[in-house]
Amino acid sequence: MIMMDQYTTVKRSNRLITPVLTGIIIFLLLLWIPVVIDKWLHFESFKAGMINQPLPKGLKEVLVYTLPAAESLTVLLLINEKTRYLGLWLSFVLLLLLTGYVGLALLGAWEKLPCSCGSVIKHLTWKQHFLFNCSFLILSAYGLKKHKKQSVPLQ
Repeated sequence: MIMMDQYTTVKRSNRLITPVLTGIIIFLLLLWIPVVIDKWLHFESFKAGMINQPLPKGLKEVLVYTLPAAESLTVLLLINEKTRYLGLWLSFVLLLLLTGYVGLALLGAWEKLPCSCGSVIKHLTWKQHFLFNCSFLILSAYGLKKHKKQSVPLQ
């Protein structure tokens, strides 16, 4: 163990937590920033795509505005070190919901499968989209675990 000051004790094996967590944050930002920019720059196209989703009308109308706002908030929370843990949680929850939706689509829950995705994701098949989302979902979960380890002083 290395004693850093009277309040912080860090085990030698945890030296890699900060670089690993930083890498995770960078990858998540590389996901969310283009998604957010694309949604806001092409909002009318996103809105039209969202309206075509096989969801209840009221939910579609709410998601048109809350999804880009939640994704934007995710970016802001991930950028700020003090709110990063909340950003990791929001990233995890959004990816869990989106991955669940894509998973249901792959299982044939709906006849019509319109995709309102933008950026690079729009060129993926549904199966590729599912695997892409799963990888970022796992990354978010691992980031939460690493952040928790980093934030709790060890004794």
